[in-house]
Amino acid sequence: MLYEELRKVAPPLASFLQEIAPDLGSTDVDIRKPKGIPRSRRFVGKCYMFSYRNPEGKGTKSLPYYHMFPMAINLEQRPNTMLGLNPFYLPPELRTDLIENLLGRLDDDIENEDARSRITYKMIAKYRRSMRHAFPCIKQYTHNRMGSVAIEMKPSLWREFYLGDISKKFETFFRGGSPRTVWSDSRRRSIEQGRDRRKKQ
Repeated sequence: MLYEELRKVAPPLASFLQEIAPDLGSTDVDIRKPKGIPRSRRFVGKCYMFSYRNPEGKGTKSLPYYHMFPMAINLEQRPNTMLGLNPFYLPPELRTDLIENLLGRLDDDIENEDARSRITYKMIAKYRRSMRHAFPCIKQYTHNRMGSVAIEMKPSLWREFYLGDISKKFETFFRGGSPRTVWSDSRRRSIEQGRDRRKKQ
């Protein structure tokens, strides 16, 4: 039923998701329109999967590559964009640390479908050394390039999708750069963001 519904409104996303997670059902997720993701605080820290096409500036120095099927933690909804954290920009070992950090900050039990991570951009910026691996994952997603739907993924699915066998499929869908290139750049940015600026004063 999930894929029948999705195929009507988002064929590429439906095909991709059915290939990687054929047993996923309608009761496992919520389907929203990107602009319909509420801007209230209780939706910050929730996870959304969507297709992303033709971002502005693609192929330039400022955006040499991008992920075609982001699965991003909502950090902030703005009128025309979502500030999101997409852990697939990290290599598996660093991604594991980040996901466990996010899950460790849940506001309820992992099996509660309404649970969210108590993560915000302000928190990442404040604890920049301990949260340094988050910085390469923070992206600004334009609503009108996020496809017609965004699938809300409950926390009980995060380990399976971000760290399990399913994650290997996500890792191959970077356009403009290989996973090795993306992860190398992310390691460098993590190191830069983790520097203690007080030593430079």
